[in-house]
Amino acid sequence: MARLDAPDASDPLGLAMREAGDRLDAWIERGDHGTLDWFERQRADRSHPRTMWPAARSLLSVAWNYHRPDEPSGTAAGIARYARGRDYHRAVTSRLRALARFARTALPGAEVRVAVDTGPILERPWAERAGIGFVGKHTNLIRRDLGNWFVLGELILDRALEPDAPADRRCGSCVRCIDACPTGAIPEPYRVDARRCISYLTIELKTAIPLEMRPLIGERIYGCDDCLDACPWNRFAQAARSDEVRARPGLLTTPLVAWLRLDEAAFARTFEGSAILRAGRGGFVRNVCIALGNRGDRTAVPALAAVLADNDPVVRGAAAWALARLGGEVALAARTARRAVEIDPTVAAELVLD
Repeated sequence: MARLDAPDASDPLGLAMREAGDRLDAWIERGDHGTLDWFERQRADRSHPRTMWPAARSLLSVAWNYHRPDEPSGTAAGIARYARGRDYHRAVTSRLRALARFARTALPGAEVRVAVDTGPILERPWAERAGIGFVGKHTNLIRRDLGNWFVLGELILDRALEPDAPADRRCGSCVRCIDACPTGAIPEPYRVDARRCISYLTIELKTAIPLEMRPLIGERIYGCDDCLDACPWNRFAQAARSDEVRARPGLLTTPLVAWLRLDEAAFARTFEGSAILRAGRGGFVRNVCIALGNRGDRTAVPALAAVLADNDPVVRGAAAWALARLGGEVALAARTARRAVEIDPTVAAELVLD
């Protein structure tokens, strides 16, 4: 629990929250947010929850564990752990609403609001202040008893409740998360350049992925867990108790080429209630094309060649890139296809078709 008192220069906790806001400002000014323009639009709103809701007096931060030690790592599975089961927005929101009902009973007349990664809240700094865990050098929150395998939610009340002690940062000199990032997206502790982050590139970016980043993505098709996997605090991680975080049947065993056949309706049907919907059908199939190009398996040629006729130019461009990367006769097929369909111009200018 954290009190939402107005920041005071003499209050070290208030100072810490202002510093978090300053780091956000610097992150935006450097352009580290990429195309996430809502950060810029909501910059003032993120300064403090009371900016959006003046009546707010306390913030209860909650953590939902999604660790499944019996499932493969994100790198091996191609899909980040948090996205394999039920959409965490739904799962955590349902629990917070139940908690809100309890709060209204325990505090008659209290007004309560819930948020799960949807409102303009600096949720990790507030969670640190509430004692949930500490911000690691990869900018994710770490708990000493759970590692970093959890997502956050907030319950905001108009009552001033007794606060918990803030968490102490315990990364020490460790830089394993920084060293583990395959794209160098963590240029310094506590800073992530989204433009180089595989999670951003495969989920948030809706246009063509920059050419220089594509080989570094490997076979990841939704998100990346590398910096999370590297954290030594994970030795204390506990298995999640909820089956909602378990990977959907077939999700981790479906061949990559099978995902290429998804049209808009099939994509929506397959991933209904899943966080994977956020990438959109075009973004997801784009990612699958790049993964197949990086895998180097020429048995994927027919499936990739079929995608050259896709309605989405970003998908077509990714397929052409994958075919050219596979080389040989595959490159000839891509050259022929370029005469028949419009290819993403950022790819057409760079393709080397031997």
